[in-house]
Amino acid sequence: MGKLIGWSVVIAMWTGCGVGLQYMGNNEVINTAEDMIEWIEHDVESGYVDSTYADTYIDNLEQIIKEVR
Repeated sequence: MGKLIGWSVVIAMWTGCGVGLQYMGNNEVINTAEDMIEWIEHDVESGYVDSTYADTYIDNLEQIIKEVR
């Protein structure tokens, strides 16, 4: 279940980035992805998210950052 939710978040982020780039600058996309990475790391520390899932989310968000730059 958690994996499904995680992938939904990643897909929504990718979609949002594709559509959102027309309306907001690349810096906003990068800032949002970096914020999400911080939130995920905090959730791992708090025990809300398994580190295995977190690594996948973070990898995908880092890929978004690379593609936007």
